[in-house]
Amino acid sequence: MKKSSLAVLCTCILIVNSIALPVLAARQPSDTLTDYRDIFIDALNEARQEVGPEEDYSGMTDEQKQEAIEKAKEEDDKARDEAKESVENIQDDLKDQQQASGPVGIIIDADMSTDVDDVTAVRIAQELEYQGLCDILGFAYCSRNPSGNNIKAAEGLFDYAGLTDVPIAKASVSYEYGGSGDYWGVLWQYKTSSHPIYDNAVTMYKEVLSAHDGKIRIVTTGFLTNIRELLKDPQGYELVKDKVDAIYITGGEYQGLCYNLSYDETRVGATDYVVKNSPVPLYFTMDVLGAIRCGGHLTKMDTANSDILSKAYAQFGLEDGQNYGNCDGTAVYCAVTQDTGYGGYFEAIPCDFKINLSNGGVITQTRSDTVTGVYMLEATYTKDKYVLYGSATYTNLFDSFIEADYLRRHQ
Repeated sequence: MKKSSLAVLCTCILIVNSIALPVLAARQPSDTLTDYRDIFIDALNEARQEVGPEEDYSGMTDEQKQEAIEKAKEEDDKARDEAKESVENIQDDLKDQQQASGPVGIIIDADMSTDVDDVTAVRIAQELEYQGLCDILGFAYCSRNPSGNNIKAAEGLFDYAGLTDVPIAKASVSYEYGGSGDYWGVLWQYKTSSHPIYDNAVTMYKEVLSAHDGKIRIVTTGFLTNIRELLKDPQGYELVKDKVDAIYITGGEYQGLCYNLSYDETRVGATDYVVKNSPVPLYFTMDVLGAIRCGGHLTKMDTANSDILSKAYAQFGLEDGQNYGNCDGTAVYCAVTQDTGYGGYFEAIPCDFKINLSNGGVITQTRSDTVTGVYMLEATYTKDKYVLYGSATYTNLFDSFIEADYLRRHQ
């Protein structure tokens, strides 16, 4: 039961989305877990009185109708009792993880302009830090933008969450891709402080890695340009070898082209170099996991469009209630929860990795019977790893993280 308790909890959050939850204080970074137990149990009790069975009773006699209603209520009560038990267990699950391994230091390396899923990934990381499960040590861009507006946008995104001292770095190479993010203006409106800014991501990496004694994992949600330059730097390579536990990479293909890793010489070259030279394990959140979608429930709930993520989604062009791909956020979640088996939602499969340098970077990843130091992450709560679009389990999982801050502020 405990292995799947988080999934059931997230499902029950959606069940009770129309119920007004108690007011919570705005987010403050904390080393202790927020206990959602009483909040959601109270909501479940209210929902029990308000949510009834939805059945078509046409063609039934009164006796058959009454029997069907009673049966539906029994099933509904059973489901809610199971959800209540899961609500009681999930806090213990999180505490077990926190006590077993402590917060994991993470550095996020992003292309936060080409898509809005990077913002979702940062939001998930911020919530995991709030829960005491990780510590965001730095944020780097993997491509350049001459305006500098991308830096202000990142500052605003972290300031909104109360994380006012996260170091932010410009890309280590002159590679410019993606232009300006449509949502940057939304993010930098929330800039309230000046973060440590680095003109070169490699410099930030070396300083952060040198200063931190605990476990560190790097999460890339864009191109591997910074990681390549870090590994080419002699001091950087040794620091990665000594201080970094693993690198989680958004992207990967069973066979095909991958946006973050293929298509042009810069991306293909960076991918090839990192795979061949990394002294630490590499975990690829395969492109197929981009079918894991979330966010629509937040925008439906946030009718005033007051949340920074809701605003970013709207500026990007998403409609209220529209879920969007979350491969980036999956990489963040997996990096943080590796020590507890990814909560049972994913598994890491040893694989062989090949990239064809002559045809745009076609990637082939196949299962390996031996440990190669390269892994591909696959979803476990699905009958077919290629069919995830309709997976409410994963949508609910990630919605629970991205909605938590909104609920604390507004409900």
